[in-house]
This record gives sequence, structure tokens and C-alpha cells, in this order.
Amino acid sequence: MSVYKVFFQILNKQKMQVLMYLGIFFGVAVVMSSQGEESQKGMFQAQSQKLTVFDEDDSELSRGMAAYLAEGNELVELEDEAETIQDELYNRNISCVIRIPKGYGESVVEGDIQKPQITTIPGTFSEQFFINKVSRYSSVASAYRAGGLDARQIADRTEEVCKEKVSVSLSEGGREERHGYMYYFFAYFPYIFISISVVSIGSILVVFHKKEVRERNICSCYPLLRANLELYSGMVIAEIAFCLCYVLVVFLGMKGDTRLFGFQGMLYCLNMLCFMVVTLGIVFLVGQVVKRSTVLNMISNIISLGMSFLCGIFVPLEYLGEGLVRAAHFLPAYWYITSADMIDHYVSGQELWDLFRRMGIQLLFGAAFVSAGLAYSKAKMSMGQRQ
Repeated sequence: MSVYKVFFQILNKQKMQVLMYLGIFFGVAVVMSSQGEESQKGMFQAQSQKLTVFDEDDSELSRGMAAYLAEGNELVELEDEAETIQDELYNRNISCVIRIPKGYGESVVEGDIQKPQITTIPGTFSEQFFINKVSRYSSVASAYRAGGLDARQIADRTEEVCKEKVSVSLSEGGREERHGYMYYFFAYFPYIFISISVVSIGSILVVFHKKEVRERNICSCYPLLRANLELYSGMVIAEIAFCLCYVLVVFLGMKGDTRLFGFQGMLYCLNMLCFMVVTLGIVFLVGQVVKRSTVLNMISNIISLGMSFLCGIFVPLEYLGEGLVRAAHFLPAYWYITSADMIDHYVSGQELWDLFRRMGIQLLFGAAFVSAGLAYSKAKMSMGQRQ
């Protein structure tokens, strides 16, 4: 078991990098999962704005506008002094000051509406919000004036219209772009796992595949087949250990939530193991091609970040162009993240054939990477023999 022991002795030197990546994952996943948990409470929540209304007209229509502006917002009383208003706006104690001019009600009845004066912080949401509310009230009142109603009737009808609410709901064919709490912990697995594996295990393969080390092993009495089996079994055990550490971190991040050990959690873990095979294939191929361990960090970043951005891990697939999504089909992380999305939306009794098909595609990617590594190794040995 000499090769096996050497494998883990070298791996032990990489433990700080492994812990660093796990720490990064833990921080990112906890933040994103907490956002996902909050999003389950609702997609939209109205916010109250603080405003001051100076009604210089005190008519039926001006009082109606003041009541409409105050609906859902908080009225703040202020002294009618320019310096006081400026200070309150500057300190964000209020969002807007609206002054309804004297004669506003009469101007509505006569058809020549005076515009209320709006004082707010330019370029803010509050500015456009209150401009729209003032404009809506005046437009509705103007429409009823055209019908020949008096000021009292205009005020009553306008109040009725402005109190109407529009009910909005998602169509049955639509799909909410929200995910469950557990999804975010597993969504970033490809990025973290590829980074950890390429840097830690890849550096071990680079050592064993050095020309002088390989030739010395060939000349020794230690069987080459046994040495390779010990090397590859070490890779598998190390990857499984990484997966167990990952699950432990997820369990801690979920604060001991036992849903991780339910059926949905088991599907997530199965999907994770399928991508572990992909990662083993990538590491095996990288270990055959790369000759210096100093470039492994660069390679791991290119592979992990590239897949994460192109396959919907960092940027949801809904926001990517159609061409990018088609190209992502040729990368294993796409099949992992779409499998995770299916698991997230799984309901009891749902057929799992499509999910298992996607997992199978990941296994095929792993086999393809291993085959490419073996082909490269054989070609390299053939060239060496010719020389």
C-alpha cells in the first residue's frame, strides 16, 4: 500500500486549500439560501413612504387627493418653512412634500387643472411614485368633470375609482423563478468541488506522472497495475470524503434540518455523486495533461468558473441567451443544475425518468473524460517509445 499511503500524505498538505474552499462555499451558500427562504414569503411587498401634504385649497377635491396620497403611506406634519422641509428631505425623514394650491378644486370643475407642487429628492423612486399618484387622481377627476358632475360628485367618484385594486396572479403555464432552501446549498457544488479536486488531487497526479517518478516506478519491483489501482482508489476515497464533508457543511448550514435526509435530500446527494464521477474524470484528464502543479489553480478556475457562468449555476438559465443555453448542453454542469432544479420542484408521486436520464448523462461525461485521459496517456507513451 505504498502508493496509497503516499497519496494521502501529499493530500494532507493540501488540507488548508480544501478548508478554504469549503469556507467560501459555506458563506456563499448560507447567504443565498437565506435569500431563497425569504423569497418564499412573497415576491412583492408594498413599502410605506413618508410624505407631507400642504392643502392650501381645503376643498372637496383637495381633501380627496390628500386622502388618496396618504393611503398606504405615512403622513408627517411639518412646519411650512423652506429650511425645515429641506432639512427633513436631506435627512431622509420624509420622501416627498406635496403642496395642493389654492383654487385646485375650482380649477378641476372648470377644466383647467392646476398642478400640485411636488418637492422630493430627484432621481428617486419616490419622485416618480408620487408624480404618478397625483397625475392619476387629476386625470380621473378630469374625466368625471367632462361628464357634467359637480365638485362633490367628482370627489366621490374619483375616490371610488382610486380605491380599486388590481389582482395579479401567475398564469397556470408560468413558473415562479424561486427555489427552495435546500437547493442553494447544492447548486454551487460543481464550482466548489471542481476547484477542490483539481487543486488537491490534481497536484498528486502531477507528482506521480513526473517522468523520473514514473520511470522509477516502472523499474521497481512494485507491480505497475497495483500502483495504478492504489492511486485511483485513493482518488475515489478522497472524492467520497470531500462529498461527506460537503454534506456535513450543508447539514450545519441548514441548522440540522432533517429534510436533508428525506427523499428529496437523497436525490440531491445522488445527483452530487453523479457529478463526483464527472469531477474524477476531469481530474484524471488534467493530471495526464498538466506537467506543473503551479498551473492547476488557473486551470481549476477556468473550468469551474466557466461551467458555473455558462451552465446556470451563477447566472440562472432564464437569463442566458438561447445560443448559450444550447452550448451549455455540451457541458456536464448543465445537466447537474437542471437535475437540481427538477429535484427542487419534485412533488411526491412524480415520475423520475427524466431526472435519472440527466444523471446518466453526467456519468457518460465522466466516462468520456477518463477515456480522453487514457487516450492521451497511451499516445504519450507511444511517442516516448518511438523516441
